Amino acid sequence: MAALLAGAAMAVPAAAQPVRNLDHEETNARVFNGVYNDKPVLFEVTLPAGQAMRVDVMSTSELDPYLKIYNAETGDLIAENDDGGEGLNSRAMVTATQDMHLRIAVSSYGARDEADGLVGTGEEIVEGGFVSGSSFDLKLTVLDYEVQPVRAVTWGSEEKGQFFGGEEHLYTITGEEGLLLEVAMIADPDDSSGLDPYLTLRDASGKTLAQNDDGGEGLNALLRYVMTGNETYTIVASGLGDSAGGYSLRVAPRREPIVQAPLQVVAIGDTATGRIGAGYENGDIDPSSLDYQLSESALAAISSGRAGEITVRMSKAKSEDADFGNGLDPYLELGFDTPLGFAVVQNDDDSAGDFNAMIPIDLSVLKNNPEMLSALRIKVKGYGESTGDYVLTVTSGLEPVDSEYGEYLESAIDPVASPPVQVQSSPMAFPARH
Repeated sequence: MAALLAGAAMAVPAAAQPVRNLDHEETNARVFNGVYNDKPVLFEVTLPAGQAMRVDVMSTSELDPYLKIYNAETGDLIAENDDGGEGLNSRAMVTATQDMHLRIAVSSYGARDEADGLVGTGEEIVEGGFVSGSSFDLKLTVLDYEVQPVRAVTWGSEEKGQFFGGEEHLYTITGEEGLLLEVAMIADPDDSSGLDPYLTLRDASGKTLAQNDDGGEGLNALLRYVMTGNETYTIVASGLGDSAGGYSLRVAPRREPIVQAPLQVVAIGDTATGRIGAGYENGDIDPSSLDYQLSESALAAISSGRAGEITVRMSKAKSEDADFGNGLDPYLELGFDTPLGFAVVQNDDDSAGDFNAMIPIDLSVLKNNPEMLSALRIKVKGYGESTGDYVLTVTSGLEPVDSEYGEYLESAIDPVASPPVQVQSSPMAFPARH
């Protein structure tokens, strides 16, 4: 029986693949073992010109690794990373336009500053504090790297690229004065490297005109700029920090910008559209907020008692092209224009659900106060630093808020119950500016 079992163990299934002899295999990846104790663990490697290297530190213990890569000859810090890999593992990319001698320092996140004492050169190592031995694997993956030439783009065009970490790709476009340039940079959804797209626009002299990080959907970038001349502009595509991965760069079709008045009029039953940006004061072509006042017909209806209960809703506009999509999280404020500025009575972020904003309010209490009715303002903006297109509607009646905001309704429908504004017939009482 024992001989039979031994023979069975040696049998090879007929469907098995041929055995690969790894002694003769070539690979672009190498894995080394290490143990972190009381000081950074050092490795040195040469990276030939024209290659890129991905460095992964993969914990095989409780270690939360921290990675730093230096130029071993100059001591310059080239890249560092904490959690760029899977989970808490570290990952960084290095590209070489000429032969480079690298020094890799692996430490724990809690002792990440110790590696700075290495300076990247010489043999002296700064002793760190006591840390129990923690094992890890260091994986070096060599990738083919080609210097990206400057590429020309035009209206409606699309280009693709790949970042290995830290480099920039340059694109040029011939300007047309007065036209709106919209450039979207979209990370490849099938690439798990974790690229965070970043866009910069420069004029012919190299001056930076505009920058954008997360203006598109998610972490994608969307840069918008009204061209001031017919010169050649340079679009700089890069990854935020040392992020790497594939991407697409798209230029929207030719179109003119839309000028938005800071104060607009809306009637009950109307729909208005617009775009919220980073603000003129920050060099953006779109304002950070816009104000609306009720139309004369709406004010007359409220004053006569024919209307009063209304619902103001601000929704994120649907984009026909997802790449030039909308990162807006709508935010509404309702208040009064006072000599001291805008006084907020009510605000809302997500009462309409799906991150849309809504304020139901009964304005009939103001029907005998035409001054305050005419001073009423609806302010639209983005929550935080979010930007994008919106749709504003004013409808009759009090619409129910999203179920998660049920407790909010009681104060939202009565401006008298919403301090700090106190409604008085005479004289007008305005709160302090917010």
